[in-house]
This record gives sequence, structure tokens and C-alpha cells, in this order.
Amino acid sequence: MTDHCLRLLRQHRRLAELAAFPFNFDLDRAADGHAEPVRLASGASLEAVAGCDTGGTYFVCADGSLLYADSEGSAGTLGSSVDEALEILIGLPGWRDCLHLTPADGEAAILARVTGIEEEMREYYGIDAERAELRAALGLSDRSPVELLGMLHTALLRTEPDFLLLNAEEGCAYDLLDPHPRPPLWDSVRHEVPGDPADEPLSTWIRLAAEQGMTELARVALIRRLDEMSMDQSSLLRPGSRKELDLSPLPWLAEEFERLGDLPQAERARGLHARLQRGPAR
Repeated sequence: MTDHCLRLLRQHRRLAELAAFPFNFDLDRAADGHAEPVRLASGASLEAVAGCDTGGTYFVCADGSLLYADSEGSAGTLGSSVDEALEILIGLPGWRDCLHLTPADGEAAILARVTGIEEEMREYYGIDAERAELRAALGLSDRSPVELLGMLHTALLRTEPDFLLLNAEEGCAYDLLDPHPRPPLWDSVRHEVPGDPADEPLSTWIRLAAEQGMTELARVALIRRLDEMSMDQSSLLRPGSRKELDLSPLPWLAEEFERLGDLPQAERARGLHARLQRGPAR
């Protein structure tokens, strides 16, 4: 896929206005930037290209994928290119109310949900003539809502590990935009263990992923674990204790981040370790 549609939107004001309303892909909002500084955990580039009326931002990633970050700390990929993502945004203008759906829900449930959302929209503004005009001008296919939902679902599942968005100042990760479960880490790691792989500590799979060259997969697991410890220190309680913390995972996390060359996250782990060693402020 290409950025053909983005070029057309930038060249033709009428098309840009249609994309902004009613489809909430507003090029003019890109100049405002996101609500906070952000970066990809991988270090790959991000370019803000549009925004929406709820404070969200659309970013083009280095490989051309379109990443959406909302103003409440969630993010997800919407397509492998701007063109693909715009097919979804224009074809499913209520896509944010469909994030819980999957192709497994079936055609009837998907169509019922999409129809209900669009009927509510039509009570306030038009979408049909605008959609037809924009699709024709951009050369986009007239796909069914079921097909578009499948495209959206596939795109969202690509968010991790390569497109994990971080708060650039604090280093913590954005939540996933969708609620869909992801496969456990051991599904990606080529290693046999006796018994249930879920019984193995997470550290086993993180180390194996890193050793097998799955750097971003290991990084995501490490960042998510560090975020969990930062937000909920009860996850560090020693077994059987209500107050005593086991801080040993934090130096380990710092070492693993260093192995990946991620010095900012290593420093974040060490900083949390130091704060918790000092105990609560008096």
C-alpha cells in the first residue's frame, strides 16, 4: 500500500474537509501535535499527520503503518498504510464503537452494530453522499462493513510488538486501543518445556525471546512488566506477606533492558528500585 490518499488530501482542500468532517481525520490538527510527547518503544520514527475532535492523533510510522493514539492513553495501528486505514475510517465512521468486535462475532452481529451506529450519526449529519464522494476521489474500494471490520481487527492485532507507543517523558506504555487477547509470549518462542509453559516464570520467555532475536517482543514484555510494578506495587509483595516487597525483579529488569540497549528503560527500572528501597516519603 502507498500514501496516495494522504497526498490527495494534502493537495485538495475539498477532500481534506470531507476527511475532517464527517470522518474525523483532520489534517489541520496535526500541527497541534499530540496531547503529550510520545515515541515508539522501538525508536522508529513517527510523524503526526492528522488529529480528531476528541484529542486523538494519527501518526505515520517508518514502515508506512498508521497508528492512532487517543487522549486517554491508548493506541493501536489502524492499517499497514494511510490508504488502508482511510478505507476503514471512511467505511466505518463509527469504528471506535466497534473495537470490541471481531470477525468471529459473525456477519449479522457486525452489520447490526454498524447499522445502529450509522443510523445515530445520520440523525445529526450526513455520511452517505460524503462517503461516496470521498471514496471515489481517493480511489478507495466500496467494501462491506464485515470486510472492513476484519481489516480493522487484523490491523489492531499488529500493534504489538513493533508499534508500542510510550510517553516520551515518563517511558510508560500506552494501553492497547482494543480489548482483544493476545497470544502468550511462549507461543512465539521456540522452546520446549516439560508441563504447562504457563508455569514457567515470565523471565524465561523474555530471555529466550531476546536470545532468539525477537527484540521488540522482549522489550514489550519488559516494559509492560515494569509498568505493572510502577502502577501496582502489590505485584512485588513477597508470597504470604501483606507489606514486605521483593524488589529483586527490578535490577533484573534493568539488566535485561541494558541487554537490549534500552538505557532509558533500564534507568527507569533502577529509579523505581531506588524509590521503593527508600520507602514511603515522610
